[in-house]
Amino acid sequence: MTIKELLLQEIEDTPNEMLEELLGLLKSFKASPKQPLFTYGELLERIDYLETIVGIRKGLDEFEQGEGIPAEQALDTLQQKLGIPPRP
Repeated sequence: MTIKELLLQEIEDTPNEMLEELLGLLKSFKASPKQPLFTYGELLERIDYLETIVGIRKGLDEFEQGEGIPAEQALDTLQQKLGIPPRP
C-alpha cells in the first residue's frame, strides 16, 4: 500500500472534528513565518492531543469488537506481574 493510500484510509476512518483540528494544524505550516498560527509548543500539544484521541478511539473500537479484556482482569494481571500486594 502506498503512503497516499494509507493516508486516505486514515482520513476515511477519522471523525470530522479531528480532521478539522488537523486541517488547522496543516494551515499553520503554510502561514508566514512572521505570523504563525501556532507556536512550536502548541503544535506539539495538538499533535499529542490528536494521537491520544486516535489511540483512545482505536482502543474503544477494538474493545467493542471483543479484542480487549475487562479492566478487572487487566488490573489483576498487572498486579501479579508487578508484584503489587492486593488491597485490604
